[in-house]
Amino acid sequence: MIILEIGQYAAAISATLLCAGMIVKYGVLKPIKLYIDQATYPIHPEANGGRSLPDAIAGIARIEQKVCAIDERLTHLETKTRNKR
Repeated sequence: MIILEIGQYAAAISATLLCAGMIVKYGVLKPIKLYIDQATYPIHPEANGGRSLPDAIAGIARIEQKVCAIDERLTHLETKTRNKR
């Protein structure tokens, strides 16, 4: 008799925990995940027709390379000009 009662209590506790877990999963975690996905969509690689954050970073890197090249050329010209004086 005691074993059956303990089994019934264990089954009731397991069912309660299972229901609570399902409520947390679908009532809390799913909406949070959807919110995060929606909030971070603009920085996904497939977002905005390819105009996403990784594309912007690549563009900034190209601009930085060009600025560095211009800086080197300008430094070289300034050095030449100073040497002629």
